[in-house]
Amino acid sequence: MSTIELTGLRADLPIGAMAAFGVLRIATLARRIGRCRLSWTEGLGGYYPVLETKADTGADELIALLIESVRDAPDREALKWTEKLKGETPERFREIENKVLEKATADFRADIEWMSAIANELIADDDKIEPTPFDMSGGQQKFPGDAMRLAALLGRSDRGRKQKGSHEAFREALFGPWLYNDDQHSFGWDPSTVKLGAFTFKAPTKMANAGVRAAVWLAFESMPLFPVFAQKRRQRTRAFTQNGRNAVFCWPIWSPFITLHELECLLASAALVGSDQRAERNFKSRGLVAVYRSEKFKPNKYMVTFRSAELAYSASG
Repeated sequence: MSTIELTGLRADLPIGAMAAFGVLRIATLARRIGRCRLSWTEGLGGYYPVLETKADTGADELIALLIESVRDAPDREALKWTEKLKGETPERFREIENKVLEKATADFRADIEWMSAIANELIADDDKIEPTPFDMSGGQQKFPGDAMRLAALLGRSDRGRKQKGSHEAFREALFGPWLYNDDQHSFGWDPSTVKLGAFTFKAPTKMANAGVRAAVWLAFESMPLFPVFAQKRRQRTRAFTQNGRNAVFCWPIWSPFITLHELECLLASAALVGSDQRAERNFKSRGLVAVYRSEKFKPNKYMVTFRSAELAYSASG
């Protein structure tokens, strides 16, 4: 049994929490390091996650596992069929979904989980599917195409590379500090990277991206934990609630070590914060120490992003 403190991942940042969930998912599915569980502990900068593994595992072993996983990503049937979800038809989505379903087994259902996470073909506008609320792509951005290119970049060998290698990139994401010196956009998941023209020294379109590419990938890997449902002709996504027309992402922070399946239950209940007093009274008994929320907003016609996180619930009152 061993524990690894992932001090680079912040609880109060959407991309930080998503990346932590992504690490737990990858480590759990890999199986070779035994049962994996995750908890959060409080440090000087706030809460950060701690990964517990049944097998003795160090930082280098964890990073090697993450690199091995990202190298397999470009072959995922559920992610390579389209560059851009926006504009795809329900018929095309169902066609791919059926192909993926035919190949699924009890031991291999990851592609089906990805299909459930990226969209739901029952919700369509002008005969086009409505993607997951995590798809905030706009302009020249493509989702999931950009994620697949990021996976290919992170999966390359570190040998002979002048720029930051994969091992270094994952170490930065997991243990910090985040330098934000990668030319990588954050899919709208990191409010600290938003470039608003009124507050920048030059036009945002002329500024390079500034992101933490391995953190973006780990956050992307959490998406199968957020399936998309159809409810009364409206899209509903696990861990999301609505504020008028805007989707609001809610995520839990907890103290006991929990498994991936237990995390799925907590994600479902986190969205009840502020709207279901009976459910909220049970938060503390379920080990929750905090729930954060971040609303999607559109600062201009080209951009969609999460707002800075708000503390929606605290066990300390």
